[in-house]
Amino acid sequence: MRRILSVIAFLSINLYATAQFSQNEDKQLIIGTVDSLFSEILNEQREIWVHVPEGIDDSKKYSVIYLLNTPGHFYTATGILKLLEKWSMPKSILVGIPSTDGVRDLTPTNVAFQRGHKSETSGGAPNFIKFIEKELKPYLKSKYPTDNMSTIIGHSTGGLFVVYAYTHHPDVFDNYLAIDPSLWWDKEKLVNQSKELINKSTHQKKFLYVAVANSMAIDTVKVRKLKSEQSEMLRANLNFHDILVKNSNYLDFTWDYQGNEDHGSVVVPGIYNGLRSLFSWYPFPERWRFNTPEQYTAEELTEPFYIHFEELSKHFKREVKPDWRFVNDVGFFILTAHNSPQKARTYLEMNLKYYPKKSKSYVAMGDYYVIRKKKGEAIKYFEKAIEIDGNTEAQTKLNELNKGK
Repeated sequence: MRRILSVIAFLSINLYATAQFSQNEDKQLIIGTVDSLFSEILNEQREIWVHVPEGIDDSKKYSVIYLLNTPGHFYTATGILKLLEKWSMPKSILVGIPSTDGVRDLTPTNVAFQRGHKSETSGGAPNFIKFIEKELKPYLKSKYPTDNMSTIIGHSTGGLFVVYAYTHHPDVFDNYLAIDPSLWWDKEKLVNQSKELINKSTHQKKFLYVAVANSMAIDTVKVRKLKSEQSEMLRANLNFHDILVKNSNYLDFTWDYQGNEDHGSVVVPGIYNGLRSLFSWYPFPERWRFNTPEQYTAEELTEPFYIHFEELSKHFKREVKPDWRFVNDVGFFILTAHNSPQKARTYLEMNLKYYPKKSKSYVAMGDYYVIRKKKGEAIKYFEKAIEIDGNTEAQTKLNELNKGK
């Protein structure tokens, strides 16, 4: 079952407008679709809101970001993704998971009565994470071009679930983003459990970001001495911070204390800063060195590519290559605009290394030698391109060269 999620075009809210990835004939800005699947584990039909990147390429795979607190934070998250994707983080599929019973799904332990409210259904987090791992993930993989990398985002009780997943099930996700988590739940039971659960063997290469607000605008030293219900969220979060710091030698985590934000306002900076933190390894500023190639050696221009994409491959758990067109265009830009043939060649050789089975890599090198007036070398590369797949462009260029013999 799928429905279209749309925002009417006359809406002037910038974040909504930014989130769009396509426009239909009715002049609606489409930000996603509503899909659903039946869960045997939860014994109910579960809706999911799915936002795919703009210009999605079905031949490629995309990391998945699971968003709790949907629909509340779905529009915000799509807008932030649109701002960050490509240069600050990889394009990703956003999957919002609305709750049919948030108290049940997002709390790890059963507490029948909490903060003046009945909560008899609480304690369903173990089943909910089992649903995500055993049913939702395979469903998405069968229907969308999903990658192996996954991130989960949650705020408040959603943040409680994120920390629960991080401490109890570190293998389910790669990145954990918790925003002002309700770690006060059940007298900080999860905080106390984390003292034993967080260890080097299970949490290596798992990345955690925690944003914490100060809704009381109270000193973080004084708040530890208080016993009031209003202060228990900040106290619990600070206690969890102490545990993370104690184990900081082998944990990858970022603690983002936002003292000027309250429990509601921390959501936007939490998602934005959190994604930038969790994907801090993704930006590649060295790629722009080609604009001033005279400042670098050939090795200094291209070696960062090999280092960066090797690192990306480790994070994505598969081979990640630089874009062929980008590398090719840079090579010929350096050749023609900067008259630096040796440096240009290192870029074209990079495409030969990463794409040895693509005939166009050899066509490009043949073009390079034509410009360099080295006919023999050009012929050799055109012949190689033809040998791979009968490349017609290479054949035409080869015929032209042979006419001059």
